[in-house]
Formats: sequence, C-alpha cells, structure tokens
Amino acid sequence: MLTDRQKLILKAIIEEYVTSNEPVGSKALTEKPYLSFSSATLRNEMQELEEIGYLRKTHTSSGRIPSDVGYRYYLDHLFIRDENVEEYYKYVDEIFDNKYLSKEESCKKLVNFISDLTGYYCAIVGNSSDSATVLRLEIVPLEANEAVLLIVTSAGLVQHQKIYIPKGYNMDDLMRIINMFDTAMYGHSIYDIRDILSREASKPRIRQMVNFQDDILNFMIKAFERFLHGSSYDAGLSKLLNQPEFQDYQQMQKLIRAIDGEEFSNLLTDTTKGVEIVVGSENKNEGFSDCSVVSVPFFVNDSEFGSILLVGPTRMNYRATVPLIEYVARSMAKLDKR
Repeated sequence: MLTDRQKLILKAIIEEYVTSNEPVGSKALTEKPYLSFSSATLRNEMQELEEIGYLRKTHTSSGRIPSDVGYRYYLDHLFIRDENVEEYYKYVDEIFDNKYLSKEESCKKLVNFISDLTGYYCAIVGNSSDSATVLRLEIVPLEANEAVLLIVTSAGLVQHQKIYIPKGYNMDDLMRIINMFDTAMYGHSIYDIRDILSREASKPRIRQMVNFQDDILNFMIKAFERFLHGSSYDAGLSKLLNQPEFQDYQQMQKLIRAIDGEEFSNLLTDTTKGVEIVVGSENKNEGFSDCSVVSVPFFVNDSEFGSILLVGPTRMNYRATVPLIEYVARSMAKLDKR
C-alpha cells in the first residue's frame, strides 16, 4: 500500500516523464508546487518506490522512470482525464457531422486525425460477420455504362462497388450476371460464399456471359472477406516508429510484425466493458512489450460494432488520449445509416 506522499510522487514522476522523455530526479520534483518536500525526503521516497517495483533507474542517469507496474498503479488509481482535450472534440464533430462523407471516408479521416494529434498508431476495427447470411445483390444504375453493385447481409451490413460496363455490352448483361449470383448466394452464410462464387463462376452459362464478370467476381470476393474479417481502418504507423522508444531496428521490426499479425485482432475490447489499457509487459505479444494499447468499444447500431485501438509507447499521454478515444467511440453511432 502506497502512502499519500508516495502516490503524489509517483504521479508527478510519470506525468513529468510523459512530457520530457527524460529520467526524473528529485530536483525536478522540488519545482512542483504540490510537492513541498525536501530533496532528501523525495530521494528516500523515490528509492522506496524503486525497491517495491514502481520505478526503475536507467544506466545513464540518477533519475528514475516508471516501470510497467508503476504505470498500472497510475492508471488504476491516480490518473485523471485532462479536460483540456475537449477543445479537439469540435474537429471530431466536423467529421461525424459531414453528411457528404461515407462511413468509410469518415473512419479514414478519424484515424488520420487521431494519429496526427497524438503521434501514435490508431485503428478502427469493426466486427466480423461470419454468422450473417446474404440477403441480396442489388444493382443501382447510374449511367448507361455505369452502375453500383450492392451486397447486403442479414446483419444489415453493406458493401458497394462502382461497376463500369465495357463497350459492346449493356445494363441487361450486368443484371443477368448479378441475378445468377444472387440466386446462388441467397441465404448462405458469409463463411461459405467463396466456395459458392468459385463454383458458380466455373459454370459455362456465366463464363460465356461477358468479359467484365471477372471484375465483379474480384469485388465480391474482397467484399465477403471484409464481412468475414471485419472492416479496418488505420493510420500512424510511421508516426509511432518515430517515437524515441522505437529507434532500434530489431525493436521496430517486432512492432511492425505485431501490428500486421493476426494476433492484433485479439487486442479488441470486450464490448461489454469500457476502456481497456494494456501496458508494456502485460501484452501477450512480445512486439508490444514497449507499448501501451488503449482499446475502447463502439457501437454504430445493434449489428455494427467494434473497437478503436491506439498503440503508443508506455510513456503515453493517457490523460489526453483516453478521453479523446472515448469521445470518438461515443460518437460512432452518428455513422448509422451512412
């Protein structure tokens, strides 16, 4: 159990280190107005905090930096959300309130905004829909040689793709192909669609139709893969790698592999919980051993949900980033019906 004085000192060291990225000594602490203790007292308390595992000393300085245990105690007991971050909410609102942006465009703008503001890696990852079934394929004509193909699932999810009809063919040719696939796929689960597409595409009646059926097939395969694995938007990997903690080449490679790997999806928050923060060595993937991963669940509607992930160094500005991500997550419902 930490004393009140030790809690104040630990909080001050963490928040100073977040800002400076330099080990914190007793001299820096004496300049804090709320730490009216002598240098000797501060040094003794810092020594005690190091001995019980909340701080650690670097080889290059007499100052201390937080350990993963120290960060965990800070997050569980000491950290307070920074109200000043609310000034950035208006920029988030501008993205959500822009009715001319599609859901995909909004998500892309959001991850870029969050990454630019924080300097960390941000991802919006939607739920998978492997239990959903295909309701219909639909063609929406735009021009004589142009249409939008829609795929609609029982989960209410939609993928769309603009299709250009080659010279010599017309909208009726496109409709016939789509009707064939629609009949074959109706009521089947997303998980089974790739096999159905391959089987149908090999039939002579479809192979002989028109040469742009390959474009349609490629779109549908990719669309159903997105349904199966969930939509994902990300930005900021290069910004994260520019952080001082990730200048070592081997460390950099581990981090890239961790973000690109399948285990990344395991970081998604349980949607029955709120914000989750996994610090450093708490991460099961070694590639994130020097990172903190903030994960916040969101709901667009009953069938569309997921998590917003933020990956940064353990020296993350939790006071600012956590309320920002929480605000974005609460606002995701504005994307319903887009």
